[in-house]
Amino acid sequence: MIDQPSSPLEGEHLETTHWEDAHHWISIYSDLLEFKRGILDQIRRDLAKLRPEAQKAAESDLKIVEDQMMGYQQRLDLWSQRVRDLHGLWLDPEGRMIRYKNGEATLTAREFQLLQFLLNHPHRYFTVTEIGGAALFPEEVRTYIRRIRKILAAMEIPCSVVNRPGRGYSLTFRGDL
Repeated sequence: MIDQPSSPLEGEHLETTHWEDAHHWISIYSDLLEFKRGILDQIRRDLAKLRPEAQKAAESDLKIVEDQMMGYQQRLDLWSQRVRDLHGLWLDPEGRMIRYKNGEATLTAREFQLLQFLLNHPHRYFTVTEIGGAALFPEEVRTYIRRIRKILAAMEIPCSVVNRPGRGYSLTFRGDL
């Protein structure tokens, strides 16, 4: 596992004070991840058709792409945090509060855990089982997702919890954050 994010790309400056730049880099890393997912899918489909010695070489390629993706995901996470920092979106674990601009809301313990999890892993998809694990039933996860969506909408926070069939739920930021 990679402990450090991948090196920044040319022109990438995490210390920017312009949210437009941060959104630009979120878009770039999201596109890179989607592109690499396509490559991984193709490699996995072709892997079974190869002879054993070719499979071994392809598996090393698979590992390289997976490591690159991990680094890209970490860069995406850094940029997502930067967007939140630039626009004053804060989570207060002690009070289980979310604050955005001049508004705030108190969350239940489960709502806070789920929102914190999604904010810490933006633009990544998680199934109901991955979110709830052994602690929550699928319908409970869906209930908490609905409640978080209502809170985000009520506070006019420009992000959404989206659901893609076969992939799961993800928190995505809109361009007007």
